[in-house]
Amino acid sequence: MPAPPLRPLALADRSWFEARLAAHPVPGDQPAAYAVPYHFIWRDLFTYEWMEQEGHLCLVAGNKDGAFLALPPIGPDPCGPAMPVALAVLSGRNKTRALTRIENVPESLAACCRELGYRVAPRGPDYLYRRDDLVGLHGDRFKSQRVDYNHCVKQARPACRAFHPDDAEACLALYRHWQEGVKPDGASDLARHLATDAESAHRNGIAHAAELGLKGRVVEVEGRIAAYTFGYPLNAQTFCVLFEIADRRVKGLGAYIFREFCRELEPYEFINTMDDSGLEGLRRAKLAYHPLRLVESYIVSPA
Repeated sequence: MPAPPLRPLALADRSWFEARLAAHPVPGDQPAAYAVPYHFIWRDLFTYEWMEQEGHLCLVAGNKDGAFLALPPIGPDPCGPAMPVALAVLSGRNKTRALTRIENVPESLAACCRELGYRVAPRGPDYLYRRDDLVGLHGDRFKSQRVDYNHCVKQARPACRAFHPDDAEACLALYRHWQEGVKPDGASDLARHLATDAESAHRNGIAHAAELGLKGRVVEVEGRIAAYTFGYPLNAQTFCVLFEIADRRVKGLGAYIFREFCRELEPYEFINTMDDSGLEGLRRAKLAYHPLRLVESYIVSPA
């Protein structure tokens, strides 16, 4: 049987693609990856294509090394016939067997995959919070965040406002300045490598914010943009913070923009800040905000 055609994932596909996701929600907590913006911003590093298999939508990400499914098959039975067929298609493309896999598999599907004989490995969880906790910052457990926020308000007199397309160049200049200050995470240089890769993701997200349905905010300090943040609705209950950058020279600015952004997200009960990319410093920073729970996801590959 010939391999099904692979079609490029375009900005124009977002509405129908996300309609398919909404029509077939996964049980339990939804990982941040179940949205087009999460993937589209990385298009300079991966080629995203889609195909139909056994009545399911399959999102394929690839580069010069090989290809993998960026999500489990989207449809009524993700672990059903579409899964082995899609993996077989990938195996036919990949020169190395280890590259054939499915990323971002939610916990609710992981047990089924194990029962079917697939290998299942942890990928790294998203951090999920109650929005009210992030806005209120009540109690001793949020004391340090309150101190940082109040210091920023008093000393920097920041002004938070909606992102405008004319802000794009200033935001990217801020990113480049922020990137220069990225330090090694312990003995690893992973943080610097990730920051280099992420520059194009920020550029794509900022340039296509409207088409991707992103909500963006910037903070001005003394008339210049000193912080920005963007995110998207993951579902009716959860909003995902896609990325956030703040000038390190302004003490407490990160705490300020995060709190103000969450304050505006009143329709949502939960805030997902994605994963920690395996960086210990980022992990500690996210745990310091006391997540309600961790949204686990997995990598599934043939046995």
